[in-house]
Amino acid sequence: MKKFSTTKKTTENREKSMINTYNETKLHKTLKEIYAMKHDGARTEVTCGKYIADILLKDGGIIEIQTGTLASLAPKIAYFLAEKRKIRVVHPLAVEKYIETFDETTGKTRRKKSPKKITVPSAFRELTKLHPFLLDRNFTLELVETVITEERTDYGSIEKSDNSRRKFRKTWNKTGKRLDEIGKSTELHGKASWKKLVPAELLIKGAEFTSTDFHNKITILYPKTKRQESSIMLWVYTKMGFFERTGEKKGNAFVYRAL
Repeated sequence: MKKFSTTKKTTENREKSMINTYNETKLHKTLKEIYAMKHDGARTEVTCGKYIADILLKDGGIIEIQTGTLASLAPKIAYFLAEKRKIRVVHPLAVEKYIETFDETTGKTRRKKSPKKITVPSAFRELTKLHPFLLDRNFTLELVETVITEERTDYGSIEKSDNSRRKFRKTWNKTGKRLDEIGKSTELHGKASWKKLVPAELLIKGAEFTSTDFHNKITILYPKTKRQESSIMLWVYTKMGFFERTGEKKGNAFVYRAL
C-alpha cells in the first residue's frame, strides 16, 4: 500500500509516529490528530456556533473527520457553508481490514483478514445526502485509503434468538477501530476533480448511454464494482449536473445524456 506523498520528510515521520502512538485509540481520534498536526495553529474539538468542529484552522476553515456515515454530516456541512467557512471532510476508505477479537473466556486474541473492501464507487452510497454540497467552492471531500483493524470482544456465551429460527445471537461486540496504515488520498474539489473518477468518453457533451453502459465503463476503471454501486454513482453524478436522464429508454434501461 502506497504511503502519503509529502514534500516534508519530517511530516511523514510524524504521521508514522502518530499511528504508533495512537495504535490503541479510536480511528477517528488518530486521524484527527494527524490532520491537526499538518496545520500550524490548528485546534481540535472547538465550538463553532451550534456545532463542535473536529479541527479549526487559523483561517477559520474546518476539517471534519468522518469515519461513519457521511449522510449524518449534512446538517453540519450546510451550517458551516452558510457561514462562508471552507470545510474539508476526510473520509477513510478501508481498502484492507482486519478483525481482531479478544476472547474473554480464554484471554486470547485472534486476528483475521476481512474480505470486505471499500472502493471509490462503493463510497458513493455515502454521498446521496451530500450531493447539494459536492460542487460548492468551499467544500472539499478527501477520500483516504486506509488499513484498519476492527476490535471486538467475545463474551463466550451463546443465546438463542428471539424468533423460532435456528439462529443465534452474536457472542461478540465491536469495541472500536484503529488505524494501521494510511495510503493514497483522493481530493475532490471542483468539477475537474470529479470528472477524473469517470471515463472521459461518458463526459463528452451530448454523449448518450444507459446505466448498463455506465456500469461497464466504470468496471474498467474499478474492477469488481457492483451494479448497485455504479447505479448510485450515476445517480449522484446526475444530481450534480454532469448528466441528465432523457426520458427515453433503450430496452428496459433509461438513457442518460452528458451535459
